[in-house]
Amino acid sequence: MKKLLPIVFFIAVQTSSLWSQQIEMKPLNADLENVIRCFTNEKTAAAIEENPTLSLRRARTEARINRSITQEEIALKGRNRAPVYTIPVVVHIVYRTAAQNLSNQRVYEQLQVLNEDYRRTNSDANNIPSDFVGVVADTEIEFCLATKDPNNNSTTGITRTQTSVTNVGSGNAYYSTLAGGIDIWDPNKYLNIWVCELGGGILGYTYPPGGAPNGADGVVIGSDYFGVTGASAPYNGGRTTTHEVGHWLNLEHVWGPGNGSCSQDDGVSDTPLQEESNGGCPSHPSASCGTADMFMNYMDYVNDNCMNSFTIGQKTRMRAAITAARPGLLTSQACVIASDDAGILAINYPSGTICSPTFVPEISLQNYGASPLISVVLNYQIDGGMTMTQNWTGNLNTAESALVQLPQQTTSVGAHTITVWTTLPNGTVDGDGANDQRTTSFTILAGGLALPFFEGFEGAIFPLAGWSLTNSDNDVTWARTTTASKTGQASMFMDNWDYSASGEKDWITLPPLDMSNSATVTMSFEMAYALFSASGYSDTLRVWASDDCGQTWTELYEKAGNALSTVSAVRTVEFVPVAGEWRQETIDLSAYAGASGVQVRFEHVSNYENNIYLDDINITPTLSVVALEKKGALNVYPNPTTGQLNVDVQLAIQDALVIRVYNTLGQVVSQVQDTAVLGGNYKLDLSTLAKGIYHVQVVGGGETMTKKLVLR
Repeated sequence: MKKLLPIVFFIAVQTSSLWSQQIEMKPLNADLENVIRCFTNEKTAAAIEENPTLSLRRARTEARINRSITQEEIALKGRNRAPVYTIPVVVHIVYRTAAQNLSNQRVYEQLQVLNEDYRRTNSDANNIPSDFVGVVADTEIEFCLATKDPNNNSTTGITRTQTSVTNVGSGNAYYSTLAGGIDIWDPNKYLNIWVCELGGGILGYTYPPGGAPNGADGVVIGSDYFGVTGASAPYNGGRTTTHEVGHWLNLEHVWGPGNGSCSQDDGVSDTPLQEESNGGCPSHPSASCGTADMFMNYMDYVNDNCMNSFTIGQKTRMRAAITAARPGLLTSQACVIASDDAGILAINYPSGTICSPTFVPEISLQNYGASPLISVVLNYQIDGGMTMTQNWTGNLNTAESALVQLPQQTTSVGAHTITVWTTLPNGTVDGDGANDQRTTSFTILAGGLALPFFEGFEGAIFPLAGWSLTNSDNDVTWARTTTASKTGQASMFMDNWDYSASGEKDWITLPPLDMSNSATVTMSFEMAYALFSASGYSDTLRVWASDDCGQTWTELYEKAGNALSTVSAVRTVEFVPVAGEWRQETIDLSAYAGASGVQVRFEHVSNYENNIYLDDINITPTLSVVALEKKGALNVYPNPTTGQLNVDVQLAIQDALVIRVYNTLGQVVSQVQDTAVLGGNYKLDLSTLAKGIYHVQVVGGGETMTKKLVLR
């Protein structure tokens, strides 16, 4: 959902549950909607209603925790520092759209926020009013991304699952692989955090110790409210997760189990009585029960930038919950890392399609070990052939990586693989061989694909073979969609509606093209775009070309704002174009006629506005004088036909060809593509089409040939 404008008010609404409150607010797209800051009580109550035995289990767990609280208070008395409890975390990203497939960086940001908030090293810790300075606490609880999965294999601590389920986190599907989510990792060894689409304005929820259904003992956070960069204000400080992990460790809201009463308490002696939840960012003192509310506590409902503290009593309660209800976390080996462990994080080059048979491989070397990495042996093979080695020396701390170039390689035109792996980190045996190796495929083209070139994105694979994506922020990028198209059923788009970033550049580059037989070359494409506001913001579309394998690029096209928009008015809802809202753009590529290996790329620059769609990319030549000496031929039969059609094509020169069948409305109803041919016989099944008049068009060999067809 598009979220840009600030929240302007909160209305507390009492609910019948024991744990959460619903807040009505004006969301960031300026339409009134409900936002539920925390849905923990509702989910817990629903789970108990479905399985009443959970109530007994919850009560027994609470009794154990209360006994542990007494023990924890005795243990902490007179001690300056307590032992630090470290909790292994696995983050399950369950996504339906590209925008929900959050980057690793968002996960790292969120873990940093958790550690800062729970260790009281957060930058806003000093914002605590003087009234509460004596009760705020470093909980001495830390969080680490798991390095071992339940099978003791190496892991990043992040899983990614694509789902077709809308609002997958609102029901039970998120924690079931069979239902479209992902099964829980052993909750005795991991804090499971599912990050997914929730819907209904819900920011997050969890279950208190002993209160979770089987397989659901973890925390659930809406994709828009996890992490910092790109998260939706005013909940873009990562503190929805801080809040929900507090519930997972048995904290209640600071106002207690009810709302609207000063007679209920949260079970923590050093949090003052509070009548109800606070929202927005109140001014201190804000008193509801005769004393100032501790609205800056992480267990209230204020904006993320107004929260900053846990108390000593909350610390004791959470640590007691770990020792009494989640003790397996303290002995979990999920975050233990080997002393010496190096691996290949990525093979950056070559990958996809490259222009030259001579290239310099580049890899990202990662230190996965606890000790600094000062040396390692890099091993590599082309197509599984002879193993070559290179010794690397440097200094990488834990989790740091470095770009490393391997010696220049030369191989043949065609498809290949390259495999790179590490051995002997710091001169010793690698502590974990599972992360050592990477393999990638690449293709070397001889001069590029022949013209004409056409792409309408009708195939399910994206990006297509030979295309390459550059997504520098690992966030929203170019993707295939079936929600809109100029012709056919699909197009390519940038989901700006769900992209809260400015100035981010995303490129999609076509395969190299052979224009050596062309006298002139023209590129056309269909596009649709709308602005979200009249504020002066605008996304930008540019088209670039290169004839030196991407070493240098020349800008050929740039539009933004009203010049880019294909509709007259702004769209404050997500833009999905209809038939009359597309425009064809044409670019002259004749400056590259006569060249081979020409690359064309589309660049999108984000700036808070609405979706942009591209379809029907056509790059067509006129032939050089030599090529014009020949002429192609087209025959279609039987004509009329009842559905089965033969198309015989003879091209003037070996070339790619596209066969399209158009109805009388000019819509493409059938299409066939082939590459590097002189022609042939193509069989089309048109039996599902309505009876009537059609036209068969063949583009190839520098010509466009058309025949009328009658379908009976």
